Amino acid sequence: MSASMVLVAALVLTGPEGSESPGRRAAQQVEVAGCLVSAIDQVDVAAQEAGVVTEVAVREGAEVREGDKLAQINDSKVVAAKKVAQAEQKVAEAEASSTVSVRYAQAAWQVAQYDYNKHVAAERTTPGVTPLAELKKLELTAHKAKLEIEKAKLEKDIAVLTAESKAASVEAADDDIARRQVLAPIDAMVIDVKRHEGEWVNPGDRLLRLLRMDKLKVEGTLTLSEVSPENVVGRPVTVTAELTGRREVKLPGKVVFVDPLIGPGGKFRVIADVENREENGVWLLLPGRESKMFVDAGMERQAQVSRRK
Repeated sequence: MSASMVLVAALVLTGPEGSESPGRRAAQQVEVAGCLVSAIDQVDVAAQEAGVVTEVAVREGAEVREGDKLAQINDSKVVAAKKVAQAEQKVAEAEASSTVSVRYAQAAWQVAQYDYNKHVAAERTTPGVTPLAELKKLELTAHKAKLEIEKAKLEKDIAVLTAESKAASVEAADDDIARRQVLAPIDAMVIDVKRHEGEWVNPGDRLLRLLRMDKLKVEGTLTLSEVSPENVVGRPVTVTAELTGRREVKLPGKVVFVDPLIGPGGKFRVIADVENREENGVWLLLPGRESKMFVDAGMERQAQVSRRK
């Protein structure tokens, strides 16, 4: 049998006339050659805005969760801008909700219209009591007062739009503040802190490097003579890593990629995602560490082990 193939089998039970009974087949596990452990996610966290770093909340070796605060860039200016925007928003909302201007304009129009109507009635009773120019002036005053109602309503509508604009300014200020808070994009370990408190950074400057450790990638090769690609697609794997003291640990995983390109000797590349585990605060599987990987090829064979020469 090839050193790269391990057959996990049960004893074959032979029924009448040598027929096979149910349960006499077992899954075939194939060892993947040349396994290399590497990271799935390694992220350089960069500054989004320019400014002075006022806080670095983590150090190398820290385990962080997605959304945890890593660092802070000075945000005093944008915080002040938010306060101004909030005050302007309150003023605009107060103006938008107030009906005083409209009610006053309506009352002023009613007075002006009453005054004009009174003089018109007097002129009908006693012609010439009010000069024509005076009547025209009173009529114009009443018409102006009516237009003031429309103006007051328009100003109220504008105040509503202004309040919405100021609310957007507050949201923009919140975004500016958030962009100066450096947060972890994934669950990971901090492996490098590149900037420290008091340093100036520009957008795009790298602040920290994160490495995801709870799930790693194991890559190796299989051979067509031992297993075909369709038999390993999406199949479970077992990764064995040897620790100090010759202790071995086994970790589960799953094939996530089978290279469609076949190389010399019928070899093809496979990649599996493997669930990592911690013991005493230390991850068992480490990028770059030697390991063995066995893939359940999903095939069934007779339990008798054939020897390949």
